[in-house]
Formats: sequence, structure tokens, C-alpha cells
Amino acid sequence: MRNLYEAMFVVDSAKAKENYAKIEEECRACITRHGGEVVKAVKWDDRRLCYEIRKVKRGTFILVHFEAEGPAIAKIERQCKITEAILRVLILRDIDGVETNTGGGKGEGEEAAAAASARSAE
Repeated sequence: MRNLYEAMFVVDSAKAKENYAKIEEECRACITRHGGEVVKAVKWDDRRLCYEIRKVKRGTFILVHFEAEGPAIAKIERQCKITEAILRVLILRDIDGVETNTGGGKGEGEEAAAAASARSAE
């Protein structure tokens, strides 16, 4: 059974600035190589990391929604660990579906918190 997942990739900002298309393709390849199907990929933001990862201080975040079978997730994570351009990845099951308005700008957390408080007030 195929499930919907979302993966947050952290890649080296310097490499992403040089050739973002290549970096995004490497992220997609990690997923498709193991039977996943990419639904949507969005470049979020370039930020200073809290701590260095492989001597890299800045990271570009890429959010990818994809469909895959459960056992493929471990293989995808393993592939990401050996891909040089990818510093970190977090893969979660996406239970609320692909949102059309996914971007990493400031203020989205505030909007989500306001929506949550409005729901709880009802």
C-alpha cells in the first residue's frame, strides 16, 4: 500500500546556489530510485544552521511530498545519508495531504497558531 510522505531535505547552501536544479534532482532521485513518486517539491529557505553539519554553516531547506510504500522509507533514508549534497533528511507520513500553499516564509507559524486557536475556541 502506498502512503503519502513528506521529506524535509537540508542541503549545502553553497552547492544549492551554484546549481539548484541539480541538487533538487538528487533529492528526487533518492526517492524515485526506491520506488517513490514525487508529488511536489518546494524550495523553502536558506538559513544559518544551529550547528555545523559536515563543516557547513548554512543550509537550504527543500520540502518534498511523495508517495511510497512503507518499507521503502528506510532505503530512501539510507540513500540520502550517502548522497554528498544532502546534509540531513527528515521523512514523516503526511496525514493532512499536500497543501497548495507550502512555503518557508516567516509568519506561517503565526497563521497556523491563529487557525488552531480559532478551532479550539469553537
